[in-house]
Amino acid sequence: MLIWLIFVLISSIVERYLFNANKFKTKYKHYILTVIRGIVCLPLAYLNNEPFIFLLFCLFTFPFIHDGIYYTTRHLLNNKMYPKMFFDRSTTSNAVFNLSIFWRLMLFMFSLGLLPVII
Repeated sequence: MLIWLIFVLISSIVERYLFNANKFKTKYKHYILTVIRGIVCLPLAYLNNEPFIFLLFCLFTFPFIHDGIYYTTRHLLNNKMYPKMFFDRSTTSNAVFNLSIFWRLMLFMFSLGLLPVII
């Protein structure tokens, strides 16, 4: 679980720098990033006693942490972008899902309820 959370934190910052510098110029970038996340998450789930619950935990924690860190990092690079920082929402994203802070927080709270099962 800790490995997943560290991965999400680091990947959020790295992605923001890649997007900010226009280093990631494919229209399939979100699909590529999803495959990378799966490569990290699936083995961790396999090692867990409750793999399906662990996958739900990963799925539900991801938007809250990733989007929040992503928006905060983007704001630090350009203070005109995402003034609410962690609690902001993209209006120009081409991601498959773009959740408001309310839904990100609800999913995160639900994921915390899964902790007793996967720890």
